[in-house]
Amino acid sequence: MRVCYTSDLHGSERHYAELGGLLRAERADLVVLGGDLVRDFDRSLPIGPQVMAARDALLACLDAWRAGHPELRVACVGGNHEIAAMRVAFRPFHHAGRLTLLDHRKAWRCGGLTWLGYSCTPPSPHWAKDYERLDRRDDPIPNFPGQVWDPETDALRDVDLVEHFRGRASIEEELSAAPRLDEPWVLVAHSPPYGTRLDRLPHIAEPLGSRAIRHLIEVGRPVLSLHGHLHESPELTGTYRDRVGEATCVNPGQGMDRLHAVCFDTTDPVGTLRHTVLS
Repeated sequence: MRVCYTSDLHGSERHYAELGGLLRAERADLVVLGGDLVRDFDRSLPIGPQVMAARDALLACLDAWRAGHPELRVACVGGNHEIAAMRVAFRPFHHAGRLTLLDHRKAWRCGGLTWLGYSCTPPSPHWAKDYERLDRRDDPIPNFPGQVWDPETDALRDVDLVEHFRGRASIEEELSAAPRLDEPWVLVAHSPPYGTRLDRLPHIAEPLGSRAIRHLIEVGRPVLSLHGHLHESPELTGTYRDRVGEATCVNPGQGMDRLHAVCFDTTDPVGTLRHTVLS
């Protein structure tokens, strides 16, 4: 099975069109999207119509892609720029089989591999907090104010940072629910693992990835782990791939004018791995 993976498209019509061309050229059987799929919402406008518009735009892309390849599978995770309303909006289409919302608690089998997904990242300066968690329970509360989606009002509300971060399980605690898999498997996590060549930003000295995700990779030993979140990291470090334990880890990054993606075959994910821009 031929797979294309990309992340952080942020609703770019140009990138989605280029991705459609890539899927046709590669004759891909599966496309995996690693989070931050849609444009940032305008907080001054009602949220519900924006969510529906973003949902419909992505579903239209899926339909266009499948026009030439009806058997194309689509799987995704969320990202820290998204709000929980997006996953709610996509859930009926997940149950109908039009796309797969990857989960860290429930394995999905496709192409001879088992897949787990995780959307949350450690805290960031971005305002959307639905998919942000403390990396580990004892981490300090960040001073990054923001908002979350309130399902009862279908509106955004300001976050009490202590309540939000202390009142939710940390990334480490959430990932403790991931099954331990003996068969070959792939992790799709929006945040890259901490302390690699995949988790750097300009003018920030320290790594910005997740220690908890790194630990899952070390102990779980996936064949491949696919990430995003920190768009500039591959250009800063000179590579889109690194190793954590026995796993090959990938952050394709994302460009402003040209789609960054990787493609591989599930029969040999690491040996066939290729970046569309950097290799």
